[in-house]
Amino acid sequence: MDKDDIRKDRYGSNMGDLGSNKSSNDLDQLSNRLGNKMEDFQDEESFLYEINESLANQVSEEMEEERVVTKDRGTNTRKKKKKHKGLKIFAAVFSVLMILIALLVFTPGGRKAILNIAGNYIYGKLDYEQNTNKAKEKPIKKKNEEHVVNILLVGVEEIGGASNTDSMIIATMNTKDKSLKLTSLMRDLYVDIPGYSKNRLNSAFSKGGIDLLYETIELNFGIPLDGYAMVNFDEFEDIIDIIGGVEVTLTEKEANYLNTTNYISNPAYRNVKPGKNKMNGNQALGYSRVRKVSTATESNDFGRTQRQRAVLNSIFDKLKSKNVIELGFLMNEILSKVKIRTDITQEEFNTYLEEAVSLNVNELENYRFPSDGNYKNIKVQLGSLMQEVLEPTDWDATRAEIYKNIYGDTSSTVQETPVK
Repeated sequence: MDKDDIRKDRYGSNMGDLGSNKSSNDLDQLSNRLGNKMEDFQDEESFLYEINESLANQVSEEMEEERVVTKDRGTNTRKKKKKHKGLKIFAAVFSVLMILIALLVFTPGGRKAILNIAGNYIYGKLDYEQNTNKAKEKPIKKKNEEHVVNILLVGVEEIGGASNTDSMIIATMNTKDKSLKLTSLMRDLYVDIPGYSKNRLNSAFSKGGIDLLYETIELNFGIPLDGYAMVNFDEFEDIIDIIGGVEVTLTEKEANYLNTTNYISNPAYRNVKPGKNKMNGNQALGYSRVRKVSTATESNDFGRTQRQRAVLNSIFDKLKSKNVIELGFLMNEILSKVKIRTDITQEEFNTYLEEAVSLNVNELENYRFPSDGNYKNIKVQLGSLMQEVLEPTDWDATRAEIYKNIYGDTSSTVQETPVK
């Protein structure tokens, strides 16, 4: 099934509008009966009550269907009794399974066991790439930093064998203040790149891959990174399509620009409108890359990073509305079709998964650096051309601000002694 077939299956014919999304999961009926996310159940008793209600309804419907079939087709009494006996056996087995699940879910050890099983399965579908810089130079965390995990989200544009990081966002999980944060780093920032002349931040990856990008971010911002997750543009499109699209609000200028340029690469999808839109992957990618038209509050590359965070927030909102069964099937489909590269080890992944679930976060906090009033536009010689870049007016103030937003403290974070 190609991308257009996936989109038709998930969006129907009217892809630009907000509309109902027909699910493709075979277990939708069961997941709808269970209804809420697992954390919405207050305790084991309420969970089992919901299961029993669901089971009773299902058995009742099955018996009613059998009565209709019997009446219409003249099925004999023996078959009817056999059917009822089968339903009773099913009910008994299903109830036992749900009791076992409840015992697991509502005990700390059980939760950890379930998350480890899920983590091992998910991790097995990721594309692990060892980061030599991370292995050799992993910094020692101070006591006031142990509650924070920083994962670099990288969106890569691959053209003619060359790769540039079009998007660099630090996703922060803070177990102390129970928060998830997205911090965009402007790609046009004029930074020191180890072993090279000063250049734009997004040039580090093309010069030395993820290792050099790590070093560059840590050198200039003083923020240690615990891992990365990277996708290219095609994979980003696939993720959006698999989850059934994202909701994005456009200004009139944004809508007109997207419909009259090639940012939305497929002309058939250049049908967005001012206001709320349900975008497919091709539309959302085009929206995320626009920089020449202002958002309601930001312009230029600042507007582009704001759009990227808006799409990530919409993905988060879509996923958090799913119950456990739906999330399981969705993650399996994404990881079966999308290559997500990472240097996070399996042990780290399971730990981060357990911590993320414990946060029970409903909203993402959003930041970008440099912040307003702390940068200037300058022209510098890059190659044979004079080009415009961003330069913080005060690097120390920038480092202190980003550190405070991530850690909730203004102390210095850089450690020179690596872990042995």
